[in-house]
Amino acid sequence: MTQGNARHRSFGDRIRLAASDRGVDANRLRRALVFQRLLARLGPAGLVLKGGYCLEVRLATSARATKDIDLVGRIALTRDQATLRDDFDELLEQGEIEDGFSFRVGKAVLLRGEDAPAQAWRVDVLAFLEGAEFERVKVDLIGQLDEVRGATERMVIPAPVAIPGLEPVTVEAVDVYQHAAEKFHAYSRIYAHDRPSSRVKDLVDLVLLIEAGLLTDGSRLGERIRIVSQERDGSPPGSPLPLPPGDWTQPYAAFAADLDLTAGATDAAYDLVAAVHAAALTERTTS
Repeated sequence: MTQGNARHRSFGDRIRLAASDRGVDANRLRRALVFQRLLARLGPAGLVLKGGYCLEVRLATSARATKDIDLVGRIALTRDQATLRDDFDELLEQGEIEDGFSFRVGKAVLLRGEDAPAQAWRVDVLAFLEGAEFERVKVDLIGQLDEVRGATERMVIPAPVAIPGLEPVTVEAVDVYQHAAEKFHAYSRIYAHDRPSSRVKDLVDLVLLIEAGLLTDGSRLGERIRIVSQERDGSPPGSPLPLPPGDWTQPYAAFAADLDLTAGATDAAYDLVAAVHAAALTERTTS
């Protein structure tokens, strides 16, 4: 067995053992390891972490598993796919990180067009370990530079599996209030199109943040809710929040049971989330 094959097998064995010990899906840890190794390369370039993986880091296995990683940066502002891929490739090759990983940038798809408040790309990335294919992931690159200004913090991300030589990574990430404000905005637009949104995960994530006790500063939350609404819609946030669609009942209950949420049904979840949203806007208005 070559050294590369041995390392590949060692990583796989450690991931499976850790997954068994924690009672989680091994594929979740595998993706998380790739995300952490990507951030070891992209963090120093100034990209800002947001989205589902950011919540996973904050709440560990209490959060929903995510299959992609979201990053804010100027790299997303180009409208040319070839330029984006070349620039992304260059970022991934910067520095000398001897962890055995390498990455290949694949297809890039423009997610938001000219009328959107922020341009975004979804990029396929293939991760290799010692030259052998390890995992395929998706990276969303987003140009929300103004929106996240003043709403980030340093986040330390340890390797999700104990592997010698893989050190924690420190990156810039959106703070918890910006994260919640984005979720409130997404939830508030569930009836913005011809049919209700299927993004029940926004309600789930808001309940997770509230029940974890992470949204204690109502004034700060209200400030970020207003900024996100102004940046994306050009108007103040609406209140009260709309009721969740009826077809969210079963998927929400499944998430709630899996994540052991106290708000186990959509009516309880709505009451909790709507109360926090209203209080944040009221406190912001009267402060």
